[in-house]
Parts: sequence; C-alpha cells; structure tokens
Amino acid sequence: MAKRQHFFGDNNESVLSEAFRVLRSNLYFLSEEKANKTVVFTSSIPGEGKTTVASNYALSMAMNGSKVLLIDCDLRRPRVHTIFEANNEHCLYDLLSGSKSRDKVIQKAVKENLDLIPGKHLKMNPTEILESKKTLEFIEEIRKEYDLVVLDTPPVAVGSEVGMLSKNSDGVVLICGYDMVNRKQLEYTTKYLRRAGANIYGVVVNKIDKSGYSYGSYSYYNNYYEYYHDYSKGE
Repeated sequence: MAKRQHFFGDNNESVLSEAFRVLRSNLYFLSEEKANKTVVFTSSIPGEGKTTVASNYALSMAMNGSKVLLIDCDLRRPRVHTIFEANNEHCLYDLLSGSKSRDKVIQKAVKENLDLIPGKHLKMNPTEILESKKTLEFIEEIRKEYDLVVLDTPPVAVGSEVGMLSKNSDGVVLICGYDMVNRKQLEYTTKYLRRAGANIYGVVVNKIDKSGYSYGSYSYYNNYYEYYHDYSKGE
C-alpha cells in the first residue's frame, strides 16, 4: 500500500498548517474581487508535489469555512483519493462520459466542507475528454454550487489538457520541486501556460530540504511548502 501523504489537518498547529494559511491568504488577496472560484494546480514534471499542495490548499479553504470541491483531473496518475483515503470506483471520467450521475461521483464531506471528485487511470488518452466542451460546461456549472473549485491537473510535460483547463480557470498555481527542474524547464512551463491564456497566480517552491536549519520539532515537515511568489505581473 502506498504511503499516505501528510496534510496539514493532521496537526492544526504545525509549520505545515501555517504555510498553507499563508498560501491561502496570498491567493485570496491576488484577486481584488475575491473571485478565485476555480484554481488549477500543476507542475512542470511529475513528482513535484502538486497533488499534495492542491489537496492541502483545498482543505485549508474548507477549514476556513468555504464550501470546496476538489477535482482530480490527472487521469494518467490520479492520487487525490489516496490522500483522503477515499475510493475511486466512480470517477471524473464516469461523470463526463455520462455513465454515472453527479450524485454517484461526487463524494460528499471527505472532510468538513470539502467534497471530492476522484480520478482513475484511463487506458485511453484523457486529453480528448478533458478538453471537450462537456468538461468545460461542467466546470462552469459546478462552480456555481461551491465557493471554490480546485483542479489537480497533470504536469505540463505530460498532459496537453492542462492548457485548456488553465485557460478556463480563474488562476493557476505552479508547483516547483526544489532542485527537480532547471530554469529552462520552468520557463517553458510558464510560457506554455501564458500562451494558453492562463492567469498564473504564482509559484510554490516545494520539497526544500531544511535539515541544516533549526526548526526543532517541526523538522518532520522538511519536504513541504516553503515559498510563494507572485509571478502574475510578468516574467
């Protein structure tokens, strides 16, 4: 069984908890109209921690009183359901293909105020279904029922559907694994998203090793969120 990922709800007073409160605040104040209704989380390559960050952000908002829907749009390597120890018997594809109803697919209250639509690995190419008019119409419709919809999408290097989903969201948070991508890869990712018409809120630098620093009992969270920077105003 895969090791369960930590999320800040495990310890409400941890450094990790405070980090996601900072991220929550930064995203809130990026929009003067407070209209961050649909937020995409993506990365350049696999393994940078986008799913963990997206899930923690969604949980942070839910714990703050917002009604949140978290959707696993990574149909190549879906993992959100494992973080919340939920099943993915019925998934996003079932809903979009019309084989299952919304009530069957949306898992209510995986945490208080937090609903989940899990993903499942597809043998077929998921790009066609995720870039379809039906998908975009569903996201536009479902956002009317929630304060926030969080989309965990594939890395840019893996799924071209990220562009379409990002274009039709209010903003994108790019996760960057420390010492995992080089500058050219990061530049390619940001240029790709901008060409797609995405509104890049900023970058979360993740997986920084703080073993050489003094964090006392909080060293357990060494490999999580460290830094948020606003790149929304240009290169």
